[in-house]
Amino acid sequence: MVRAPMKDTDCLVVGAGVAGLTTAFELKKRGLDVQVLEARDRVGGRTWSGTLDGAEVDWGGEWIGNGQPRVYKLIKELGLRTFATYDHGDKVLEVRGKTSTYKGTIPWMAPWKLIQIQAGIWWIDALARNLSKEEPWAHARAAGWDATTLDAMRRGVMWSADARGVMDAAMRTIFGAESGELSLLHALAYVRSAGSLNNLIATEGGFQHDRIAGGAQAISLAMAASIGHDRVHLARPVARIAHDATGVTVHDATGEAWRARRVVVAVPIALGARIAFEPALPALRTQLMERAYMGAAVKCFARYEKPFWREKGLSGEAASADGLVSVTFDQCGEDGATPCLLAFIGGKSARTWHQRDPAARKQLVLDHLTRYFGPEAQKPIAYGEADWCTQPWSGGGPIAIFPTGTLSTHGSAMREPIGRIHWAGTETARDCMGFIEGAVESGLRAAEEVAAG
Repeated sequence: MVRAPMKDTDCLVVGAGVAGLTTAFELKKRGLDVQVLEARDRVGGRTWSGTLDGAEVDWGGEWIGNGQPRVYKLIKELGLRTFATYDHGDKVLEVRGKTSTYKGTIPWMAPWKLIQIQAGIWWIDALARNLSKEEPWAHARAAGWDATTLDAMRRGVMWSADARGVMDAAMRTIFGAESGELSLLHALAYVRSAGSLNNLIATEGGFQHDRIAGGAQAISLAMAASIGHDRVHLARPVARIAHDATGVTVHDATGEAWRARRVVVAVPIALGARIAFEPALPALRTQLMERAYMGAAVKCFARYEKPFWREKGLSGEAASADGLVSVTFDQCGEDGATPCLLAFIGGKSARTWHQRDPAARKQLVLDHLTRYFGPEAQKPIAYGEADWCTQPWSGGGPIAIFPTGTLSTHGSAMREPIGRIHWAGTETARDCMGFIEGAVESGLRAAEEVAAG
């Protein structure tokens, strides 16, 4: 039985991730009344922090870095702080089952393979610079780039399978997808929003430069507290949004109805298709949500008595051209406290990860860590993992994928308000798409739209 609508509010925000809460946080500062509806039983969306045997871990998105001014400003405003990601010592590269060490961002390989990797990076960056951050789909070559995949086009400059494998490790981590799945236009737009491919993959000076004390979810927890816990409603998945010339009525799955002048939908773009809209949205927006799908990502953490890799002069970073575990990072707390390693599984392997036996999954990860860092990796004191494909209100991660033929034809519907319905979320960002910075940027934009209306 549907209850009577609650008292009208200025704006309803659907989704209590970083984007939705940034919207609500900004609107409250502007004096507007706002309510937030969240399907999960927590805030934070694709940021989710916790502990593993006393070690702080981020089960979801965690890093921020240079060229991301909005999130640093927000962190300062909320009274939070950051610390540098550990990046000292040699890194490990695995190719065809053999490991080697290197320094810097680009791994050491045979010179002719290194030339191909660097040529591939230059080629991607050069094409990406031609795109508009605002409307990458408007470029004269957008349709052609959107008709093919990143893998198909890069083979012209990267004919070595090993060189492509190194790039694939990065793509699986960045997108949660294989290079053969990625529309070239989507990949280029993503790089353009970041400024360069190097920003996406680098730790020192890149987008993995800093971590947030207390975990990245601390941003959302602090915003929710400022907004008011009585205004952030958990376990309220939205089922239907009715909109007309005077406002919107939002119906959640509990049977509650909410009335507002405007609504901001700030859920992963692929999940927007689960909401019924009355009247139906224009075809471009509906098809954009229906065609997008979430990438696949698993984060696996191994907690140890001591950071033995640091004692060996290793940074904890590893990349594998062979698949399964794509990259690893040092995940110790500040000053090396609570030693921990993080292993990423992305793309094809991540989509079927949950089908494996839990004990077998753990052993596979530990075997990879052992190859990279030595036999001590076989004996963690705790192990945990977060499979984002099994999260019902994310459906995967880290971002939504726009398959070939989507962005060039449907991209104009990405941010365009429809009457009193507005859109936020990191995929809609013009800067740092896919990152926490992008979520903040999108929330600020949506708040500006609502306030101006």
